[in-house]
Amino acid sequence: MKIRIPTIEPRDYQVPFLKAFDAGKQYSVISWHRRAGKDVTSFNAMVKRAIQTPGNYYYLFPTRAWAQRALWDNICEWAGGQKLVDLCCPKEIVRRKNNSDFFLDLINGSRIKIDGTDNLNFVGQGGSGYVLSEFSLHKEEVSGFLAPILTEGSAFVIFNGTLRGKSNHLWRLYDNNKDRKDWYTQWYTLEDTKTAYWVGDGICINPELAGKINPYDGKKFKNIQDDVDSGIISYAMARQEYLNEAVSQVENSYYGHELEILRNEGRFGNTVGSGPVYTFWDLGTSDATSIVFAQIVDGSPYIIDYYESTGKKIEDYAVVINSRNYKYGGHFAPHDVSKRMLFGDLVTKAKEVGIDFRRVPKTNSVLQDIEICRRSLRKVHIHTRCQDFIEHLDSYREGSSGRPIHDAHSHGADAFRTMVMAMHLNLVSPYLGAGLEIKLPDSVGQAEAYADDMFIQQDSKPLWKRMRNL
Repeated sequence: MKIRIPTIEPRDYQVPFLKAFDAGKQYSVISWHRRAGKDVTSFNAMVKRAIQTPGNYYYLFPTRAWAQRALWDNICEWAGGQKLVDLCCPKEIVRRKNNSDFFLDLINGSRIKIDGTDNLNFVGQGGSGYVLSEFSLHKEEVSGFLAPILTEGSAFVIFNGTLRGKSNHLWRLYDNNKDRKDWYTQWYTLEDTKTAYWVGDGICINPELAGKINPYDGKKFKNIQDDVDSGIISYAMARQEYLNEAVSQVENSYYGHELEILRNEGRFGNTVGSGPVYTFWDLGTSDATSIVFAQIVDGSPYIIDYYESTGKKIEDYAVVINSRNYKYGGHFAPHDVSKRMLFGDLVTKAKEVGIDFRRVPKTNSVLQDIEICRRSLRKVHIHTRCQDFIEHLDSYREGSSGRPIHDAHSHGADAFRTMVMAMHLNLVSPYLGAGLEIKLPDSVGQAEAYADDMFIQQDSKPLWKRMRNL
């Protein structure tokens, strides 16, 4: 029996890279947009080399869990439910398959190891070839660990991924080596691959594909705008992933496009939802503390109020919370709430004055959280009294480091992120029962020492006096 490698027929636009690789290019950078087949093509190239030349080969993702999900356990519906690994490495060429350590021993003695670079297991092993998938998300020192191996031997390395801006090592590799003869570099967008089209939101790419059948999968070509409209992906992330732009966000604003949609749809108004009010916090130390007040109606947040201030104690914010006269369902703070505001055990102190915080756990990536926030903005309603908050969201932007800029606008945006992630993690439900009871300062002098903006005047009587009479 003859086995043809690669077993998966390459698409037309994948062939130039495979030819260059077969011709002996040691270094390759292939930056292709989402769903263009970066991993299928890279793994096919590795398998072909491994069956030709015995050696140890490493296919590496940013984490081991990512490696298992994206490659080892990846099931291909288009191939009758077979696993991608089994499709690329048919049983006729495999001597042993280890499902716990994620490696394949081939019949010629080669071993293909699938892993993550988070544990650095590949360091010191020596290899004949490496693929670093989604390289922009790997730790930056990874390529440094590989450099001696590549310099001393003839091992190949393939770096793949979407560019995700210019503040990462994938972009630098591409930009530094795009004109070097010993490197193969390739940057693909939808216009290059003709695998989908995008018509809408001021974008018109491959419109001739609308209504036609994709020869690669037998289905109609997809309009990326459909996913943007449905909220599956944000506009900015779609540009990054499908247009493979070397900028992470449009004009560096994380939420600008989605906020413009809210304006056009009339969702900045005076609507107030029903049910309890929840507060979502970003707690400052020397900088601002921000509080978003929202009701959740059928899964959609109605942001009805916003407050921020600097240098106040938790007792001060308790007065602010009570002054709104809302019935509260709960209060949500970031995971590090106990360490914030330099007032000792903030959770205990807050509870003493009636603010029973629930923590929102830390997640893996701020930038991933921001993408979830973008998608969630499609469902948000914001009251017109929250103009400062809207300005903060509009001005929340990416810096030259590729990370959010920490400035006067970031605190309100972080409080918004607390809200979205609390909802995303299904944490938001009323737990305060009959509502919040704020405990007041023990002395009039102590209350009068609070900042003026903590008090609401009514019939010339300060708020704390009115509250004592309740």
